[in-house]
Amino acid sequence: MLSLSSIVALLGLCSLTAAIAATSEFEQLEKEAGRNISTDEGQRYLEQFTKAIMPVFGSALNDCKKKPDTKEPAAFFFIVATDGGVKRLLYSHDIPFGVCVGSKLRTIKTLPKPPRDSWVVAFGAANHHHEEQGKGPPDTPLKMTKKKLAAYDRAIAPYIAKARATYPDAKRRFLAGLPRGYRFSVRVPLFDADGKREDSFIAVEKISDGKITGTISTQLELISRYKTGQRITVPEAQIDDWVIVRPDGTEEGNPVGKFLDHYKPE
Repeated sequence: MLSLSSIVALLGLCSLTAAIAATSEFEQLEKEAGRNISTDEGQRYLEQFTKAIMPVFGSALNDCKKKPDTKEPAAFFFIVATDGGVKRLLYSHDIPFGVCVGSKLRTIKTLPKPPRDSWVVAFGAANHHHEEQGKGPPDTPLKMTKKKLAAYDRAIAPYIAKARATYPDAKRRFLAGLPRGYRFSVRVPLFDADGKREDSFIAVEKISDGKITGTISTQLELISRYKTGQRITVPEAQIDDWVIVRPDGTEEGNPVGKFLDHYKPE
């Protein structure tokens, strides 16, 4: 099971200041994208855009994670036509991870209709998979026997209780509108048909009628029924952890995840 810090490092849309190649075209596109996102309509479009690319983007990040870690984020630029057609896709050609992800993003041909023609969206993606793998057991899937799984469930039970007790306030803040750049995720157990389980984070898009809708952000490795980047809806009653990630990467909540950072199965 990947830690949330791994997920954020791998999936985070980030500042491109260090990632932009020293070309006048990239610099011009970065400025235009910055102007677009600074408007209310730009923020609304970014939300639609992010939801639209996540199935392909999430899968690409997983497929490309074995490329060398990035010293700086790879940059990506979508130029979108009035009808939502992708006019151009540009990306960092000097970063192997960026080339790998960019080649897969080329399968995206249409996107939500933007506020105007030739609308530019810029984002970055960093790869720290090898660095995270080197940190030890907390960043790898926990494959357990039934006996060890029972012990694991007993160990995390108090932290699940804390997460569920504090979730209503986190939900209230999400529904009221989190500050720009804040991300709200919840953790739920997902199961294969044979009962195999993987505890997974879902990036929350909507909470309504006792259900949560969002995209799977965990890099799934133990189960095959679900895919990273897949959009799903789950009952609120199933959640066992929650986290709000601020723009600087610091977290609120995540009591189960913080415990698991130091948990060693017997």
